[in-house]
Amino acid sequence: MDYLKVEPMEGEVRDGYYVQPLLKRIWAVQLDMLKDIDKICRRHRIRYFGCFGTLLGAVRHHGFIPWDDDLDLAMVRDDYERFRYYAKTELPKGWVIKEDYPTWICLLNSNEASLDQKFLDKYHGCPYITGIDIFSVDHVPQHKEDEELWKNMFQAVLPLCVNWDYPEDHEEWKGKSKWTYLEEVEEITGYHFDRQSPLREQLYFLADRIAAMYWDDGSDSMTRLTRLINDPGYHIPISCFKKTIRVPFENTTIPILEDYDLICRMDYGDNYMTPIKIEEHDYLKKQIGALREGFENAGRTLPESFDMKFDDIM
Repeated sequence: MDYLKVEPMEGEVRDGYYVQPLLKRIWAVQLDMLKDIDKICRRHRIRYFGCFGTLLGAVRHHGFIPWDDDLDLAMVRDDYERFRYYAKTELPKGWVIKEDYPTWICLLNSNEASLDQKFLDKYHGCPYITGIDIFSVDHVPQHKEDEELWKNMFQAVLPLCVNWDYPEDHEEWKGKSKWTYLEEVEEITGYHFDRQSPLREQLYFLADRIAAMYWDDGSDSMTRLTRLINDPGYHIPISCFKKTIRVPFENTTIPILEDYDLICRMDYGDNYMTPIKIEEHDYLKKQIGALREGFENAGRTLPESFDMKFDDIM
């Protein structure tokens, strides 16, 4: 692969952490992808805002957290639904919409890593699948009894949705047939599954519809339902979602909620402005490992441009 041409990209130290060149390539790809997402959102008046590590990075670093390798966005449910609708036809050619988890989609620049020169030229010399996560923020029911029922239904479907493709003897099923679990979900939700059609897709659909149940209920708070299950107090006042502001983010700007301080405190605690190193995502390690193995099997060494060391703190 010596014939491949990859433009050099310099690493740098941020907050005592060495940002490696490959990570900066990944960031560059994500920033390009963000521009395409922003175009769709502006065209259709869809509001989005940075969340999780991207929100924290925008507030604390005016860009990516130095060790973060992805970009997280969120939309309230009505905008999330409209974005999914338009994304199917308006995303750039070659992009993939991955829907593996309810209330969350991942937009990928490709469905496979590539060492094709055109691919490398287009994506800043990064051969790996790179993506942006988009999460839905859902309305919480007004009444506590409804909220408990809402959470219980979602909790019943979620494990099946995530684990359905595991074999019957997998530990996730805890000694009970997944078909028994499916029947229990039907009894709890009143939903009937078509056994002749792919069940994984039906489970995803049901879980996502449950999350969106109170879309027009006039609720006074919103939440990330997957977070609410483990944190019963995770209610965000609906007033927080009325206004977004644009703030600097690397070489561009990104919208965040104007009341970002409340969100950051809820997600990361009162000391959210103090950097704490966390583990990188496994998806990047797996891709690098697979490409490194391919080179080694061919008696070659993975070029530094495509490699990265983890837990590299100065």
